[in-house]
Amino acid sequence: MLQLQTSPTSTKCLSHCHLSVNPEPSLGAPETFVSRFAADQLRKGSDILVEALESEGVTHVFGYPGGAYMEIHEALARSSMIRNVLPRHEQGGIFAEDGYARASGRPGVYLTSPGLGATNIISGIADTNFDSIPIVAITGQVPRGLMGTDAFQEVPLIDITRPITKFNYLVLDVEDIPRIVKEAFLLATSGQPGPVLIDMPKDIQKELMVPNWNKPIMLPGNASRLPKLPERPTWKKLFD
Repeated sequence: MLQLQTSPTSTKCLSHCHLSVNPEPSLGAPETFVSRFAADQLRKGSDILVEALESEGVTHVFGYPGGAYMEIHEALARSSMIRNVLPRHEQGGIFAEDGYARASGRPGVYLTSPGLGATNIISGIADTNFDSIPIVAITGQVPRGLMGTDAFQEVPLIDITRPITKFNYLVLDVEDIPRIVKEAFLLATSGQPGPVLIDMPKDIQKELMVPNWNKPIMLPGNASRLPKLPERPTWKKLFD
């Protein structure tokens, strides 16, 4: 069981906490997930992201809020399933999430703002990559229209983290959020575990849409390594 001991004055976003984790045999996404939204209800990209995390069985995230990430932070506050643990510094948060993943056996989830907030987690991502720890790091990014213009707090995080992650995503379409989150958790936990990064522009977080949760994953490289089914039953080949 997960036990979170907090001071009486602490809130959903915690500044001081003691997190004790006892691994359980059944970890991962719940068998049945019930959305808090109506099936045809419009919602922000940030709410879709949080709902996708809930569908993967995430109960704790570590995150330090910032300007281009506030939409996600506010969406977390609307979740009754996920508790956000607030560190004092981004680097401390990513290593706390690393420890959570090691102790619980669950993939850790860390959220932070772009710019210097995102570059502060590089050491932690590299550490999880070296030790094969499954984590999903989600960072805010400047709006799509400002990317490539040296906008305030713009950092090419995809280029920086490519050598130290199993895979990284730059979300350019709000419709891709459910698929990307599903793929990120699959990549982080399958084969040799490791870190996956999702970079999410601010305007994507605000965009409204009705998500399609049935989009298939698009990982042809992973699928090509799966064992192939025999073209003909083995017993028939005996009589050829």
